Amino acid sequence: MWCEFNFVHNTLGELSAKALTPEYLAALVAIEKRSHLTAWSEANFKSSLASHHVVVGLFDSTGTLLAYAVVSLVAGEAELLLFVVDEVLQGKKLGTAFLQEIIRALQHSKKAQAFFLEVRAGNVPAITVYENLGFNQAGERPNYYATPWGREDALVYVLDWSCEFLRAK
Repeated sequence: MWCEFNFVHNTLGELSAKALTPEYLAALVAIEKRSHLTAWSEANFKSSLASHHVVVGLFDSTGTLLAYAVVSLVAGEAELLLFVVDEVLQGKKLGTAFLQEIIRALQHSKKAQAFFLEVRAGNVPAITVYENLGFNQAGERPNYYATPWGREDALVYVLDWSCEFLRAK
């Protein structure tokens, strides 16, 4: 499967990614609650695990879940529906490394020619990561996210490698 890969993180060592199954539901919900401003519910994860979405988990060498991504693949496009690094590991560039490896895996698999995502307009650390990885803002959804302080716009980003994809054929 496209989402099975390994890489070495500069401080956390050997890490591995794989598609998650319902047995990881409790770990997903626990990380989500402590790490995400507007947490997905257990029902949201169950729905994604049962659908065509791929829930990619990132593990350390002891088998501890460190981060996860929910990716939808439809008609040659990938969409990042959720991307979370456990709160205790944020700020260590783990998210950047994990997302970079997801991008590489998607490109190598040729399952997608572009990768879309939405991010809260006020989530500057995430926006910085996305832009540093080559994502470009493609649009905006006014008042899209509900937050504890009211509504917040969503910024739509895309990383399009279709030109590279076509040249590789």
